[in-house]
Amino acid sequence: MPINYAWVLDEWNKFLDMTERVKTREADPDRNGQIKNIYSFKVSDDEVKKQLSTVRLTFQRVFEDWKWRGFGSLNAQVKAMRDEIHAYLPMIERSEEIDANLSVEEPGPQITADALHPWVWSAARPHWESGNDRAAIHAAAVNINSRLRKKLGRFDVSESKAIREAFSLEDPQPGRPRLRLCPPDDPDHFKSVHVGAVNFGCGLFAGVRNPVAHLTDEDHDLSEGEALECLAAFSLLARWIDRAEVRQKPD
Repeated sequence: MPINYAWVLDEWNKFLDMTERVKTREADPDRNGQIKNIYSFKVSDDEVKKQLSTVRLTFQRVFEDWKWRGFGSLNAQVKAMRDEIHAYLPMIERSEEIDANLSVEEPGPQITADALHPWVWSAARPHWESGNDRAAIHAAAVNINSRLRKKLGRFDVSESKAIREAFSLEDPQPGRPRLRLCPPDDPDHFKSVHVGAVNFGCGLFAGVRNPVAHLTDEDHDLSEGEALECLAAFSLLARWIDRAEVRQKPD
């Protein structure tokens, strides 16, 4: 939740007003006959202490490295806090302007490579750590294809064909098992999920794996961020394949 600088400013100004010195009475004449005025805060010492605590809290929340240096009597603490407020007051008064020009947006969520599906990261890691991002993507794709074929028991089809066969809406046939991500109880949902898996998987192999396998760096340049996004996409496909249940029809 953002800091309400207007409220902070009000609390500071309230403290400054409460701790203004006002003449309360005249002291009895001293032995030289001189009369000295007696000054005190506008409000009781207890009220000053409460407001002092509030103002200290605002400093601690607004300025992370701020440290309280006011010790001793209440008068000494009040003087120290008034000095602090006067020093920082211009900054608070211009807080909106400062935030608008100097603030940095909070970073969004980040992908960490070791959080990718094991099928992806175990294959990609040696290449990634050596700086060969394209080889990392290709290795991840090859490993997913191998895992898919092993799960299906199909080594006679290409990667795209294996994806289409795995998530086909047709019932399993002898020697042609299917992978199921959900039961067919809701036909529309069943169709959507499995057609989506086919399109997503085939799209990754055609649009991501093929270019890194067949094009040169000059023809298909990838930044490290884009390469990590590619691995993340393959990671999602790997999770779908990994968690899908195999459905077979006996020969």
